[in-house]
Amino acid sequence: MLNHIAIGTSLTLDLQTRELARTDTQETVTLPQSACLCLTALAEAQGEVLSQEQLMEIGWRSAGVEVTDNSVRVMITKLRRAFAQLDQQEAITLIAVTRSGYRLLVRETSSEPLPAVAPPEDTPPVSPHVAAPSVASAPPRPRARLKQKLVALSSGLLVGLVLALLARGVIDFSPQPVHFVRWNGPDVPPGTQVMVQQDKQSQNALIESTLQTYTRHVLDRRPKETPAAVLYVTTGSEKMSQFQGLIACQQPFKDSGNDCESFYFRLY
Repeated sequence: MLNHIAIGTSLTLDLQTRELARTDTQETVTLPQSACLCLTALAEAQGEVLSQEQLMEIGWRSAGVEVTDNSVRVMITKLRRAFAQLDQQEAITLIAVTRSGYRLLVRETSSEPLPAVAPPEDTPPVSPHVAAPSVASAPPRPRARLKQKLVALSSGLLVGLVLALLARGVIDFSPQPVHFVRWNGPDVPPGTQVMVQQDKQSQNALIESTLQTYTRHVLDRRPKETPAAVLYVTTGSEKMSQFQGLIACQQPFKDSGNDCESFYFRLY
């Protein structure tokens, strides 16, 4: 198995050190394990779309860790930041495909320029020192227009259904607040604050087991990554002790800008 893979012609990824490096300046960025695995798969897919389920399987489940869609979004954000840090965000882009997943788009800098198109006879010549006027985009093809109409129709039906259910009182969108309190039991990772649901703080055995699982399957496998500052343990009932979950954040919850990664463990 190769230790390095090429991401276009401008970047290489070291699979052992997880370092993403520019080929010209040798500037590097170290990726988390999950981001390294997913970037490798996206590069090997050569532009094909990988679903969120595929990325969760590649980045986490293959190591025995169960996560949610939010972890994939956080991982994609970290990869985009790495491309930007290496000033390669224009050459290498991660594109989100609606209801499908993500694909890696690589623009080769060495590709030949597009052939020039001769202007119509009544168009004045453009000076090499004057920017050419923008060209209006072509109208959507009939098939594209039909797809847009179908999407708009389905969206309208969905909105109408939700409004009808709300009017009949079937759906209740009033969320129940969840209160977290500080937990100071054993197995708290160093430098980390652990928060638990106020009505579950007496479930010490389940909370300790969740923290042990997180340390063993996440922290121990990411020795070079900065640990989360706050862990929100989201345990179930004692009867559901085979399911464990937590949300790892770099800062306490707030209305926007949360840099969090969610984990869901199932014990067998």
